[in-house]
Amino acid sequence: MRALALSLACLGLVAGASGAAPALAAPAKKASPKASAAKPSEQTQSAHAVLYLKVLINALQSDEVKEEAKASLVACLYSHTLQEITTAADEVFTKAAGKVNRDKPAQVLFVLTSVCGFEGDPRNAATSSVPKGR
Repeated sequence: MRALALSLACLGLVAGASGAAPALAAPAKKASPKASAAKPSEQTQSAHAVLYLKVLINALQSDEVKEEAKASLVACLYSHTLQEITTAADEVFTKAAGKVNRDKPAQVLFVLTSVCGFEGDPRNAATSSVPKGR
């Protein structure tokens, strides 16, 4: 666990040095009473946060993910709470319900990197499979 924390800290320093700035969506507006009914339950949101964190950790450990994408993810985690990242990713999955699916880790990774400010495909060009941890 300490090795993972040290790795994340080192990547955060690299991300800060490279000038990678997360582009997390603007703070959420206060929901109207009708919109609050569509908001996911706390248990659902927690399950989504766990999924996103698992995908994020696997991406950081994978050789199949671009270093720039990894730096963007670490900078995003450093600058924002997991709740903010989860809320932003949930909004993307809700708005693009027919286009992206939480059951596909590669799509979850793409959404997370997009939310965190990385543009393009986060995977290395030579790889086309789902990122696997070491």
